[in-house]
Amino acid sequence: MTQEPEWAVRYPDLFAELTIEQKWSVHNTIASNEMEGWEPTRDNVADLIALTRGLITLEEFVRRGRAALDAQASSNPPTTT
Repeated sequence: MTQEPEWAVRYPDLFAELTIEQKWSVHNTIASNEMEGWEPTRDNVADLIALTRGLITLEEFVRRGRAALDAQASSNPPTTT
């Protein structure tokens, strides 16, 4: 039996429709980007899985990511001292 990737264990419902190869591909993509400082949310993971499954285009994936960053920036405005 092949071990499930950590992210697949964390969000089994999101990973349910993926093959083991796809699960590891998504997991490795997340892990690689975490090393660059990314802190993925459940929505980020869901979008990456949707991209992997062909449910959204790369352009839609990028649009959603940018929208999430914009929403995060507007809810956490920079502070001045």
